[in-house]
Amino acid sequence: MSLDRRRVCLAPLLALGGVPRLAAAQGDDLHNIVDDAWATAQGVSFSGRLVEKRTGPRDDSGLRSSLYRNSRLLFTGGEEGTVQWSAGGLRWQTRADDEGYWLLRTSQPLPPGAPAPGWHLIESKPAASSPAHLLVHDPANTVGLISDLDDTILVSEVNQTMRLLRNSLAVPPESREAVGGMAALYTAWTKRNPRPAATPVFYVSGSPRQLTDSVRRFLHKHGFPPGVLQLKEVSPGSSDPLRDQQAYKVARISDILQAFPQTRFALLGDDGERDPESYAELQARFGAQVLGVWIRRVHPDPKRPRVPGQRDMAELLASGPP
Repeated sequence: MSLDRRRVCLAPLLALGGVPRLAAAQGDDLHNIVDDAWATAQGVSFSGRLVEKRTGPRDDSGLRSSLYRNSRLLFTGGEEGTVQWSAGGLRWQTRADDEGYWLLRTSQPLPPGAPAPGWHLIESKPAASSPAHLLVHDPANTVGLISDLDDTILVSEVNQTMRLLRNSLAVPPESREAVGGMAALYTAWTKRNPRPAATPVFYVSGSPRQLTDSVRRFLHKHGFPPGVLQLKEVSPGSSDPLRDQQAYKVARISDILQAFPQTRFALLGDDGERDPESYAELQARFGAQVLGVWIRRVHPDPKRPRVPGQRDMAELLASGPP
């Protein structure tokens, strides 16, 4: 029977101390795709997926090798089982469902003595597939960023299917093309906060969560500021809308805005799919928290309607953060 991930928020916080060793059956053949997490006064959110161990393409892989390895990642099976993880001296435990997905979300803040504001490495058993971090929010940081990935900061060409597939699957992440100037722009924006390194930055995309490790490699290679990476769950029992990009984006970003009620966020995206409409819906619901909306123009139809009040990314790149 599939576990209901909406109920695992009641999973207990483990006492400080050693983490019990997992059964050998969950050992060397599995790893844990741990999502980046956050903790605020409104609560804590952790998630991830327990899967068969697979590796993405090397940074020097050719087209065939990259295609083979990325395709394996997309079709990697999830595994039900116990997941344990720790960050900043605190430890948790829950179970992954039969698709491998797990979630722990509470409406309570971290306990007294919790890690200081900033980024903290998440260690897990089974081992994490790539480094993931917990952002403990600093209330003094009142400016944040929420950014799309494909064709906003990462050249993907989503409106041309064959080019999209080649860019996404046949090129190592280190060789993917970044949109010029965006990493420097985001870094400059973090400096609007008193603690720039702890700025709440979120990268929210409809790309499959199976590609989490590859996207992290791209962000690191091209110098984007640390951020919470949120990708879409693609599975038969997914709670993420598989075809409705607007519903998916609005739901994910609404969770973020509710978790950071005193933070104003810049929303950055492109007009290749539904970012303008998604951001307009969010601005209508959370207007006081939306610093502004900036859209990169990539749609092949120059007559695509523009949402009033949304600004052009090219102007932002020219002028810098407001």
